[in-house]
Amino acid sequence: MHRLIKNRLFPALALAAALISPSAHAQAASGNDPIKLGLIDIYSGGFAFIADSIRTGFQIAVDEANAAGGLKGRPFQLVSADMGGQVEKAVTEGRRMILEDKIKFVTVGIHSGAAIAVGNLGKEHKVLVTGGFATTKRLTGESGHPYISRANLSTVEIGSVIAEYIKARPDIKRISTIAPDYEYGQQFIEDFMRALKAARPDVVVVRQEWSKLGATDFSAHVTALQAQPVDLIVNGGFGADLVNLLKASKDFGLFAGKTQFFTHGLDLVKMSSVKDLLPANTAGTVWYPFYALNSAKSKSFAAEVEKRMKTYPTGPTTVGYSAGKMIVESIRKAGTATDVEKVIQAMSTISFEGPTGKTKVRGCDNMAMFDFYVGTVKRDAAFPDGIGVTDIKTYRTEDYARPCQELLRSRGS
Repeated sequence: MHRLIKNRLFPALALAAALISPSAHAQAASGNDPIKLGLIDIYSGGFAFIADSIRTGFQIAVDEANAAGGLKGRPFQLVSADMGGQVEKAVTEGRRMILEDKIKFVTVGIHSGAAIAVGNLGKEHKVLVTGGFATTKRLTGESGHPYISRANLSTVEIGSVIAEYIKARPDIKRISTIAPDYEYGQQFIEDFMRALKAARPDVVVVRQEWSKLGATDFSAHVTALQAQPVDLIVNGGFGADLVNLLKASKDFGLFAGKTQFFTHGLDLVKMSSVKDLLPANTAGTVWYPFYALNSAKSKSFAAEVEKRMKTYPTGPTTVGYSAGKMIVESIRKAGTATDVEKVIQAMSTISFEGPTGKTKVRGCDNMAMFDFYVGTVKRDAAFPDGIGVTDIKTYRTEDYARPCQELLRSRGS
């Protein structure tokens, strides 16, 4: 009798299981689905190497989090999209990620204007947008809000560091500047000028040149800079812009005399690409002089980057790592990938060991704080590709960061 009842019940139970299994399976699948993290950057054109470097660093942080168990067994998954240097395309990709892919954590790489524009989507849809390498101060200042964060220092800190360098150089009396004419470049010059006025009010700014982002011909800019000799030319351009500026400078002999060169972001690209173009005694900012850092974390990170990219790391790899790390660790600490407000709250309390040392996130603007460097170019076989920086000085970002009170006041808070 028991066997008969059992045999009669099994078909009914099987039918019931079949009816409920789709939703049950869906729930099980959703519990194990990867947590998608969006990354929008310029993966085509002259800035592709920088974008690829940021993505590599970000992916390393994701892989580390997954090796540690992800979020309660759920893995993180990086999803990237090409904005092609167009803010409108970045917004389109950001909207697609948020509305169609249901991604609640979106990062924008190298483009400051795009980071601000996509950041507005974050505010609208209550998702966290991170400036992966954006440097404009407006990202977390005037255009800032609770749904924005930054993995990189801003033009305020960069300008202050460069002004501090000039402060220690009494031989520099006259300078000229050149920067790309868009969001980042405009803020770079504005914040550098403000810091320079405070640090060295005696320095005369002779000329300011503005180039188009991605310009290939810098001859007009170089001849304009050459018309009025100065002690130092400060450059805010990077990547392909830096290469093209240096080519024109060499052709016209801009640095054949006593004029010296300071450029922001020497390690935004492989320094071998400008090895034969950089003037003697060039100085500049760098994010990651890995050959001068001896920590176990720096060595392991540099080795991992070389394994993945088949070349040595540059500045964008370590900042990309910081972007990925601050997001995944905030999600893990919050214990949720759906409650964005809880993740944002957790982000303001995290710190982690980065390639340049301890990195912590400041609460008022969710900005990553890490060491930054200035050095002088040296050609030496001991360096990768025979070129690097020496006489390196370390600057703690938090010592130069825009004060929270000023930042929040700029938001109207």
